[in-house]
Amino acid sequence: MDVLADCPEWFTMAGLGVFVYQSDPNRSPSSAVIDGNISGSRAIDSRVYDLARQTRPPAGVAMIIPDEPSENLRAYLHDLVAADGQLVVVPFSSKTFGLLDLTSAIRLQDRLGIVVGVPESAVDGAVPPALKARLVPVESTEKLGTTGRSATAYRLLPEALVANRQKLGELATGTEPPSVAKLVSYSAAGASPTVGGDGFVSGDLTPLAGVYYATFDDLPQLPIAELLASTSPLSRSGLNAALDGQPRPMPLANVMQEFKSGRASAALVHAPFESRTPGSLWMVKDHTGKLAWANGTQPVAPVVLDGAVDERAANLEDPHTEFVLVGPKGLPYQPELPPEPTWTPRLSANARRSGDTILLGPDGPYAATKEIMRQLGRPGGPIVLVNVRRGAPSKHGTTLDELTANSLHHLLEKNPALKVVVATEDNDQLKAIVVNQHGRSSVQPTMLGFERFWTVEGPRSSYPEQYQSLTGGALARAAALADPPKTRPSELVAGLINKPTWKGVESYLEQHSSELFTREVVRELTRLKSASVANGERPSRYGVGQVKDHPFYRPNLTLKAHLALIEQGLRAKEDPELGGKHPLEPQHASLMDAIEPHTQTADSSLFLGYLTSRPLDPARLGQAVGDYVTGLLWLRELLQATRNPEITKVDLADVLAVVRAKGELEEERAARRPGQPEIYRAHAAMVALIADLGRVGGLPADWRERLKATDCLTGTDRVFWHFMIINVFVPMFPEAKAQLLSLREFMAACHDKAGV
Repeated sequence: MDVLADCPEWFTMAGLGVFVYQSDPNRSPSSAVIDGNISGSRAIDSRVYDLARQTRPPAGVAMIIPDEPSENLRAYLHDLVAADGQLVVVPFSSKTFGLLDLTSAIRLQDRLGIVVGVPESAVDGAVPPALKARLVPVESTEKLGTTGRSATAYRLLPEALVANRQKLGELATGTEPPSVAKLVSYSAAGASPTVGGDGFVSGDLTPLAGVYYATFDDLPQLPIAELLASTSPLSRSGLNAALDGQPRPMPLANVMQEFKSGRASAALVHAPFESRTPGSLWMVKDHTGKLAWANGTQPVAPVVLDGAVDERAANLEDPHTEFVLVGPKGLPYQPELPPEPTWTPRLSANARRSGDTILLGPDGPYAATKEIMRQLGRPGGPIVLVNVRRGAPSKHGTTLDELTANSLHHLLEKNPALKVVVATEDNDQLKAIVVNQHGRSSVQPTMLGFERFWTVEGPRSSYPEQYQSLTGGALARAAALADPPKTRPSELVAGLINKPTWKGVESYLEQHSSELFTREVVRELTRLKSASVANGERPSRYGVGQVKDHPFYRPNLTLKAHLALIEQGLRAKEDPELGGKHPLEPQHASLMDAIEPHTQTADSSLFLGYLTSRPLDPARLGQAVGDYVTGLLWLRELLQATRNPEITKVDLADVLAVVRAKGELEEERAARRPGQPEIYRAHAAMVALIADLGRVGGLPADWRERLKATDCLTGTDRVFWHFMIINVFVPMFPEAKAQLLSLREFMAACHDKAGV
């Protein structure tokens, strides 16, 4: 199970397929003890290890854990189950370090929802009648739920897993042939969702297999009898393998065309694990051609293709959602996808134009957007229409999904002339972005009783104003309530700061280097940066404090980096001794090597090397390095340049601006998967701490709290920082050596991952 490599500090290996949880991530892997809240350390009873070896699934692992696991450990174990499903937990007592009794094992499983190993001594030859279906003897070849008389160990199955398999057994004994009608009947009573309300992501997908069995018969690679005999949950990857289908992302329009053409009779839908409504479900077409949702735990329901109404439909709009299409005979197939519907975004990565209206959010035949489009006029310029999709819940109000929020920020930053943003539903974050941060006006629908009004609010309004229709003066009033357009950058500078990727910035600099590396451009970028800072320091319309204090405020992380690029390029341009010298770049392939001090002025290519993770020549390095390590090698070279700024002309504050900007341009943020670790921001947090240390002579009081941003760093990243601190920063700040070593030791451990 490769997922065990995610945070190896949690577990040590204690034999083939057996892993022991350790609360101290710095403990030697050879140690088999757990530090509790009692004094000293005690070894785990050898019978716990024996039970783990007995109950481990043949193709899986056994995890030895304490009987009071943290919520983080619980979530981690659920991720293991979701990734593979072949897992048994063997708990030990935190007080005696020995085996648990049956009551304690049941109590733990009710919390975990994972298969638990139970010793024969806990059962003592007399299986309680209520547990006959859940206690399965090890090495049993009997049907699920049949308890042997002379077992030496048992697997205690989660109640939901047993209920799901028992429900599935009804299909095996029924006589009705597979059909959508049989599916409707099977789904009416429903099976059991996973314990704890976690849905199918961390549990058993047997009900989804039941949808297929009811509709088509046996799965291509998993007969129903084989699944009924299994004591492990059916994971997402297990279901894909059973279906013999390879899930793949595809545009919703193409999926619907497959159903319309008759080629598809069903589609297995896998939402991303990181989405707000993660999980899997089926879309099935009935004999009338209508589509229905089916998950085996709830009655079949008609599909409504509007993500604002049904969150299941919102998953279909997610570009990372994957589909397996199934034909009329139940066989999965890979469609030859026609060209995806395309448009050329003129303004931002998630925007398209329709006349004078700029559309943001999911594209499609949505009633709300159609109605608004029919009413939109032209109040002095183009209008932004946002098809709202809500983001994660927040105590500060309703939110936008991350992609739409980012695109809206970029859209308003790039286009000072835009005055009005119309939304398909009321949304607090949208209002904060539009009115509070960018000084434009928002128009959002509001229900008063059974009547809908349009609420207009701008930076110049004393209170929200309400209109009965968009055409009844609402749009003209919104335009009047917006702040005057801010000064636009010159075409030359706009072409630089509006590039959606750092590779695009690099190309633009190469094309216009003589025009851009000038004092005039430095002054213009400085004015833009100052204006951005001043905007954040205005009084906030919502709550107390300044605009930048609002939880929905988003600072511009890239302007300072653009300015640093131009200033560094100008320094290099003005250095008469630099002519003909090769630019600074990594010379060593190993992260553990100390690197030589730099002896020349750096130019902007050093900054861009890190921002773009520019590939390195294997012949010069002596070996090839992967993309991930390449980025770290550039970061090392960048930080090394700050050791002797009198020679390189590289300032630590400029480096911090550059590191904070990596991955922050529009298309780079839009390409991120939901929930993807913020590795670049974690590195920026480390550089920010070093910069603070250099400025004030020591680490700030909250440095441990700020280091929580680095929890997502991989082992490779931690090795990188270990040697950076030793080889660069200790020599750079010798008076702060003790603090730097504390920083190194603190971040070397995988903190806050297991509640330790």
